Amino acid sequence: MNIESAVSELTSAESQMRDDPPDSIADKDEALGEYQSLFQPDEVANLPEERLKEFLRYENNRHWTGLHRQEGKLTEDMDQLRTALQTLVDTDKDLASRVTEVKDTIHGMGKATLSAILLTAYPEDYGVWNNRSEEALKQLDVWPEFETGAEFGERYTEVNAVLRDLSDELEIDHWDLDALLGYVVENDLVLEEPIIEDAPQKSEFVKEKHLQQYLVNNWDHIQLSQDWQIYSDSDDPEAGVEFSTGVGRPDILLTHKTDSRVCVVELKKSNSSDRAVGQLLRYVGWVDEHLDDLENVAEDADVEGRLIVSGATEKLEYALSAVQGLTLHQYDVNVELKTPDSVSDR
Repeated sequence: MNIESAVSELTSAESQMRDDPPDSIADKDEALGEYQSLFQPDEVANLPEERLKEFLRYENNRHWTGLHRQEGKLTEDMDQLRTALQTLVDTDKDLASRVTEVKDTIHGMGKATLSAILLTAYPEDYGVWNNRSEEALKQLDVWPEFETGAEFGERYTEVNAVLRDLSDELEIDHWDLDALLGYVVENDLVLEEPIIEDAPQKSEFVKEKHLQQYLVNNWDHIQLSQDWQIYSDSDDPEAGVEFSTGVGRPDILLTHKTDSRVCVVELKKSNSSDRAVGQLLRYVGWVDEHLDDLENVAEDADVEGRLIVSGATEKLEYALSAVQGLTLHQYDVNVELKTPDSVSDR
């Protein structure tokens, strides 16, 4: 592993990020001030269920989308959860052992949620392991090689060691490091073949990331949610968001609620060219070849793709019409301003 090279890449990315910092950086002090105390050893034994549910939602933690999708499973037995969290944040105990114990004990406690709690409790000591941070470490060529049969806690300990090395070298805490790793992934800053975007056109969302966050955070209100759910697995409740493949990161991976079907969703801001069809086909092909890697998905499931754009060009429509199993959607955002009755009656 080349930590020195990774630090160099991240230092450059950090400089760029200062020009457009993510919300997680701007809201860091507020989020930690609100939730860090909940997960301290002397407080977590009395953790209120509603406060935990608050923390799991992006609009409150300001950092991680999708954690709330497992809140029902996590809170089935709050006494058991509180006991497990006491073990998790007890720094006098071996890290690998307590992490493995908690993950094996609590239904719905995947790596993303578990490590987010650890980071929030101790931002100087523990980093987050989720799809995005894993993808970033792989791009930076610092992903650890696990021994065959290693338990989850042993694997997290190795991942955290890499994150701590990066944190120490960059002289930032793990909250800022996680934001930086997300920035690297979202902007493809260390890909060998950079993606060239079309010139910006009129768009309701300034960035594809904003569209993605909107869809994920409001999934239950999106028409597709009637038949489709965002893919999740036992390790990560947000596994289907920026799903990690060997050929890139499709924005959202869906599974059908009743049929044996999987759907790759790719989002594009403004009018997109027909190059997007090739990108979507690449992801669909990879998922089709790796269905046996997906949890609770049949190996013979049908795989399809959906491209969501704000406006379709003629080239894009022709390209999609020639490929079976690909669907085009156009989104529209309407903002309605209303005058409160208390004001209009004056």
